[in-house]
Amino acid sequence: MTRVNGWIRYLCALAFHYSGLDAFYRLASGRGLVVLMLHRLRDEHDYYPLSTRIDTLSRLVQWLRQDDVLVSLDEGLARLQRGPRRVVNYAITLDDGYLDNLRLLDGEVLGTPATVYVATGHIGGEPIWAYRLSRAVETRSRDLLDLGSHGLGRFDLSRPAERERALQLLPPWLKQLSHDEFEARLGELLQQLRPSEPVDARRDMMDWSDVRTLDEKGIDIGGHTCSHVLLSRVDDATARMEIEECTRDIERELGRRPRHFAYPNGTSQDFGERDVDLVKRSGYATAATSIEGVNRPGTSHYLLLRHNVHDTRYRAPDGTLSRALFFSETSGLLGMLRTRLSA
Repeated sequence: MTRVNGWIRYLCALAFHYSGLDAFYRLASGRGLVVLMLHRLRDEHDYYPLSTRIDTLSRLVQWLRQDDVLVSLDEGLARLQRGPRRVVNYAITLDDGYLDNLRLLDGEVLGTPATVYVATGHIGGEPIWAYRLSRAVETRSRDLLDLGSHGLGRFDLSRPAERERALQLLPPWLKQLSHDEFEARLGELLQQLRPSEPVDARRDMMDWSDVRTLDEKGIDIGGHTCSHVLLSRVDDATARMEIEECTRDIERELGRRPRHFAYPNGTSQDFGERDVDLVKRSGYATAATSIEGVNRPGTSHYLLLRHNVHDTRYRAPDGTLSRALFFSETSGLLGMLRTRLSA
């Protein structure tokens, strides 16, 4: 069924894009800003939909430059207010602060305007928890992972399919826990797996010299809390500390306060009005979510919508990158069709 749905999605995209329906939808919808949300720039296998190969990003950048719609986040927001009425622009953002984000300075993507949101407590340190977990699975000393007491069953991690299944199941389960319970359960998982190498044995995250290099090359550095905590899961004092300490860290290292922020995880369940207010009070001009959609002139700058980009998202069933899929997805037309069909 998944393969059939993939073909339906692809054929609809081809029809919309090459018939001009997608272009008409953009014109009818008026000014827009599509904010692309990436995480990692690497070629290795990723258990999560978070990695994009550099040649994939290069092709997307090429298409956007050909259409003259690739802008910085600041310029994109400015054009929402005073740009041509029927133009949809695109801005690129990356979350967390991975070392492979330095590939923004490589080859054909050099000079691409981008905003990189950094979780400052992880800069120069251990990776975000999801990659701590996948690294522990890869370097485990034990093959049996027993989560029967939590109603999740047992996993034989000697089998590739079981490793994939575990790492697809565990993140949604962990994210719905309170902050303290999350930390306890993650610790339990790592204790069972007994990884054979330290989590920071291979450096996944940038250090501050890397962050300064991006900043010096024109990449905008934004805040993403200190420890990548889900803000809705913590108390007022912790949420304030996470946002304010992140802001101070960036100001100390770069000599100026950051202007842009992204809520960790970023769904509507991961932050609330309190957190929006804390971001405003910390002096940020914008805050980005991971809620999908096209930003319009009336969109709050503290609730910016983004499209999640990973290496397989805009690929045709034969594996080739599809311009039709990319533009039909990001225009909102395919999403609107899916919503109406499922209603």
